[in-house]
Amino acid sequence: MLVGAYLLGSIPFAWLLVRLAGRGDVRRVGSGNVGATNALRAAGWKVALPIALLDVG
Repeated sequence: MLVGAYLLGSIPFAWLLVRLAGRGDVRRVGSGNVGATNALRAAGWKVALPIALLDVG
């Protein structure tokens, strides 16, 4: 379980989901941070909400 949590935490969900939504590279928008707030700026709340939940979990 510990290894699974470590691996899950290493996935950049903001980068991945914004890319899958077809909104480009979240690292090139706003602050350049790969996080939920910057994903909100890049792709809107429908993409940012699952990212925020995945980042917290």
